[in-house]
Amino acid sequence: MKNVVNYIIKLAFILLVLYFMIPRFGKSTWTQILITGLILAALAYIIGDLWVLAKFGNIAAVIVDFGINALVIWMMMKGLPQFVLTSVGVWTISLVLTLGELLFHRYLQATAAPGKKVG
Repeated sequence: MKNVVNYIIKLAFILLVLYFMIPRFGKSTWTQILITGLILAALAYIIGDLWVLAKFGNIAAVIVDFGINALVIWMMMKGLPQFVLTSVGVWTISLVLTLGELLFHRYLQATAAPGKKVG
């Protein structure tokens, strides 16, 4: 149940960032924002938070999360017909999402059970 709550928190943050930032740097439909957010949240949570953060720590997880953010946004931009962003937009949105990951990692570490690794 804890993983579901953590995923929903992460998804809500990602969707808010995408919803407010994509119109600043390009355009997209709400459905495409939702699809991008779901994919980003799932990959970043499974790879970045459950695996990398638990095994390698916060710095490694933040680096991996930035890569996931940039790659997924770029791939969605290339694969979805009305998803249009500038290069600056891809990097800026990825950076904002990554800064949010720093806070999310602190939350995960603060709410982890005593003696249990984060993730």
